[in-house]
Amino acid sequence: MDVDGEKLLVGIRFKGGDVARPFVDLIAWTGEPRPRWVIAIQEAFTQFAPEAVRFRWSKESAPPWKGEVDQYLFAGLAAGTLHASVSPARDLSWFDEFSQAFEKWRTTSPLGPEVWPSNLDDLKKCLKHGHIVVATEGDKFLGLAACLWQTERGFEGWMIMEEFVVPEAQGRGLGTALQQGLMQRLPQGDLVWGTIQGDNVASQKTAARCGRRPVETWWFIPLGAS
Repeated sequence: MDVDGEKLLVGIRFKGGDVARPFVDLIAWTGEPRPRWVIAIQEAFTQFAPEAVRFRWSKESAPPWKGEVDQYLFAGLAAGTLHASVSPARDLSWFDEFSQAFEKWRTTSPLGPEVWPSNLDDLKKCLKHGHIVVATEGDKFLGLAACLWQTERGFEGWMIMEEFVVPEAQGRGLGTALQQGLMQRLPQGDLVWGTIQGDNVASQKTAARCGRRPVETWWFIPLGAS
């Protein structure tokens, strides 16, 4: 789009993959953000009746428009400690247990409708080209953390593709142990990054305990409000 002499890269999206919840992603732009851009975007996508415009902003300065947080990007340097119950994955024999536990969690958690588990192909890539650690108790699978080297915008490093603890083992510090166990196996000083939902406070605290901090935020500007 050309608005006020500047170029905006925009696209229609659907929150949680739900076609009844459309929003417009303002992905990139030239120049300084201006208030009229939001109005112009809303008018251009009238046929979709979008609920909001989403944009991504650095945490180093205040966002140009008021809105609601969708998700944060947490980043930090690789470091960590070993944990007795966390070890590198040798294969994906636990995948079915992971999938079943994740689906059980999705049906009971308010975060479930907007979160999907990594599929088998993604985890195969992590196992071959990245790193996966798993937490076990005897023969029982308790959780995993997986990462893969990714380049996206200004970020180049190990993106956390998956971190999950089965519901019955949550609250025992395994999330922190998994993430630290993963980071301990990466080259020291490499960047580790990943996105976390804005209302997923538990995962944000885990990331902070592992030395990661929020450096960017995805904001939603609700449309139809004053």
